[in-house]
Amino acid sequence: MDFEIKLIEFLQAGRSPFFDMSFQVISLVGSFVGVIALSIFFLLFKWKLCFWYLFSYGFVYLTVSIMKATIQRVRPFNVTDTIANIGDTVTGFSFPSGHAACATAIAIFMAYFLWQIYKKKSMRICIVIACTLYVGLVCLSRMYLGKHFLTDVLAGVAISAAICVIGLLLMRAVQKKKEVKNEN
Repeated sequence: MDFEIKLIEFLQAGRSPFFDMSFQVISLVGSFVGVIALSIFFLLFKWKLCFWYLFSYGFVYLTVSIMKATIQRVRPFNVTDTIANIGDTVTGFSFPSGHAACATAIAIFMAYFLWQIYKKKSMRICIVIACTLYVGLVCLSRMYLGKHFLTDVLAGVAISAAICVIGLLLMRAVQKKKEVKNEN
């Protein structure tokens, strides 16, 4: 944990009003605001994907909530007074990061959606890079703001990625089953 404290102290050493505000906005986009925005987008353009996104995200949210309540890891700004709590006051526990999990779910389903549209290799590389940068920025914002340790955000990403991949695999299996049924 000492390394993680040093990492957050390093990030906060470069504090400025610009970074404080920017990381709060980035963090907001990696929260329930992002979930709502993507849900509306999918409802307009790909409503079946919206169902599977919300289904998967529901399991992500439930898993993260249960783990937070079970593990009860305190937030970095509560561990030492050398780490500031920047922005909104948060309650609850730190491990795993719900924002990192949320951003990962958003990124995976958006990448899946865009992957279906763009077939060129260069575009697909851009999709992967953009989605990875988005998740990375949300994770960085949570540490910069003093809300989470590195292991919190990494666990949030891993949990969400695993659940969302399972959700996409289930979606594809259901689609295949319907296709086979329609052929008969």
